[in-house]
Amino acid sequence: MVERKEPGGLAELLDVEQVAAYLKLHRVTVLNFARQGKLPGFKVGREWRFLADDIKAWTEKRKRGQDSFAQRFDALWERLRQRAETAGYGAEDVARLIREVRQAQGAKRAPSDA
Repeated sequence: MVERKEPGGLAELLDVEQVAAYLKLHRVTVLNFARQGKLPGFKVGREWRFLADDIKAWTEKRKRGQDSFAQRFDALWERLRQRAETAGYGAEDVARLIREVRQAQGAKRAPSDA
């Protein structure tokens, strides 16, 4: 299904139902993933369309684990570090700020003894 090309060499376009069937997901999950940018697709009018090759590449990427939590965490931490440096903070400052935010959040969640 995913390898086919349309006549004239154009890539095959899939609709939500076809992608849902291929990925064995509910159509609402496919729509949510597309809206959130987690699944490569685009809108044509009010309908979502997906290139078959993009869906295949997305599944291959997921199989290789390139979308793992650890990699997303590392990427997020790196962006945070870069922005902190741009704002004039060092690595020690970032760690201290994170501790302070966690303590403040913990204080908000703790029940009062009054």
